[in-house]
Amino acid sequence: MRVSTISTYLTTSQSLGGALERVQNAQAQIASGKVLTRWSDDASAAAAAERYRAQESDWTSYQRSGTDAQSWLGAADGALQSMSSILSRVKELTVSATSGALTGSSRTAIADEVDQLRTELKDLGNTTHLGRSLFGGFAATALTSASDGTVTFAGDGGNVQRQVSPTTTLTVNVSAKDVFGFNAGPGQDLFSTLTTLSTAVRAGDSPGLANIQTALASRQADVLHALGTVGSTTNRVDNAYASGSVALQDLASRRSNLEDVDLASAVLTLNQAQAGYTAALGAASRANLPSLADFLK
Repeated sequence: MRVSTISTYLTTSQSLGGALERVQNAQAQIASGKVLTRWSDDASAAAAAERYRAQESDWTSYQRSGTDAQSWLGAADGALQSMSSILSRVKELTVSATSGALTGSSRTAIADEVDQLRTELKDLGNTTHLGRSLFGGFAATALTSASDGTVTFAGDGGNVQRQVSPTTTLTVNVSAKDVFGFNAGPGQDLFSTLTTLSTAVRAGDSPGLANIQTALASRQADVLHALGTVGSTTNRVDNAYASGSVALQDLASRRSNLEDVDLASAVLTLNQAQAGYTAALGAASRANLPSLADFLK
């Protein structure tokens, strides 16, 4: 079959265009660092890469939530540790107050310190974190004081929750109602107990002090229980955060395998494409291409 010069020209032109396109594609991949620069490059791989990217976004959100949970729990742990230290000091003062050798001024000094520690405990109970009450749930404050000094629970007991993984949502707060024993019954909370303690110390009421020691032990147990709850929750958040970091690394690696360029392979491909294009140009220059006369026929 006879091949016309026009056919030869069209074939040569198409070949040169294809060779040039391969060079440009290889250059674009090296410049962008991506194998997938558009969905038409590989629709199935691009769809998989988008799924991985969406999962990365989800895990990034869980990691931010986990960081916030760690911050919240860290603040609660610090406040509770301070409460525990204060209660240890109160215990020491209570034991000292049972001594029959104390003078009136000594008892007054102990009672004054108990009152001061009571105020510190109230301030700790109203600790805020990022502008929110740490122990009051969703309320503005956890504790309030009446004109006679009586401290009451003012929170709403709401649970502050953070989702730290696709399947794990944790409560990251503890309630002042539990921490200070407001659930124990009227007059049994820590602040009422400390008021009773201060009065007994000033009066030198040794039998009363013995009974107060039992109540104080119960209230100290409440604080320690809250510390245990915060500690176990912190461990769960830390474990979820570590798992999230592993998941993010795995997803990023899988997505990279689909859409990122292997630089060595890409450079080799570019060199081959450039060599092919150069050869095609050389062949075209020696071909019997159409003249102006061919177009005038």
